[in-house]
Amino acid sequence: MAKLFIAESSKKSIENLEHFLRADGHDPFFWDHAEPLEKIMSENKFDLSIIDLNFKQMPSSEIINLILKNPDFSNSQIIVTTSSPNKDALTKYSSLGVNFIFVKPYRYKLLADKIKYIMNPIRGDHGAFEPDILKIFLESTIHIFESVSGISVEASKPFLKSGNKSLSEVSAVIGLSSPQVKGSLSINVTKEVLTRCLLKILGADMDASHADDAALSDMCGELCNQVMGRAKQQFLKKKSMSFEISVPTVLSDPNHILDYKSSSPVLVIPFKIEKIEAIFVEFCLELNDTYEPVAPDKLQVVVEEGELILF
Repeated sequence: MAKLFIAESSKKSIENLEHFLRADGHDPFFWDHAEPLEKIMSENKFDLSIIDLNFKQMPSSEIINLILKNPDFSNSQIIVTTSSPNKDALTKYSSLGVNFIFVKPYRYKLLADKIKYIMNPIRGDHGAFEPDILKIFLESTIHIFESVSGISVEASKPFLKSGNKSLSEVSAVIGLSSPQVKGSLSINVTKEVLTRCLLKILGADMDASHADDAALSDMCGELCNQVMGRAKQQFLKKKSMSFEISVPTVLSDPNHILDYKSSSPVLVIPFKIEKIEAIFVEFCLELNDTYEPVAPDKLQVVVEEGELILF
């Protein structure tokens, strides 16, 4: 059971959250500003705080600052919710240390999974990172970027991501689902790399003027689609696993946030181009219970004689 602090203005959202959270055995506290927040925090210990960006009774930034400054809440997770995310808000809350921003309307399954993970971060705390599966995605990424753009990419050391903010200028997210594995793959790419890929496809007679934002977004979506398409073939060939994939969602707004379709930990594999990290491939996967998770600091990525080795 999780104890949750919730600052929410929408009556409908409060009713829905009250119903679902209590049905799952959680203990939500809905703050209505009737009592000072300092008093509430001194008398309670919350596992998770859910703050409406447009909370009417008090600026959400003030609520978050009070929570973060309270030593008893140093390990408490904070989720900011909004129906209309914008650049300034994302920048402000990111600077405050808020890692998770949920866009309304609430998808309770995602919130429920997040609560479950906060309360039980066991599983090695590393998620579904089976080496054989990640090896397929890594090989697919290298193959597609090198064949499409002629750009040589080098995989760097994996790391666990905190939050859902994009790591680059343009991102594409594609979902996958099957009885054996579900989750998402996202590719975050700089505009410079996307421009190089686009001009490679268009031919030598084209120049950078053809690489407008719409064209670069299409390029990112196509790269993501091709990486996942090749991975799907390799899954079937090497592991006898098949899954359905969604149409890529492309995001290019400044400080955009990603929807991983799962609350599992996110593993990031950076790829270097000419010794500079310019591509970030993110995996958020859930497998059945037959796998043995591997910690990111135990993963090593090596390209040797054209063969990708992940161990």
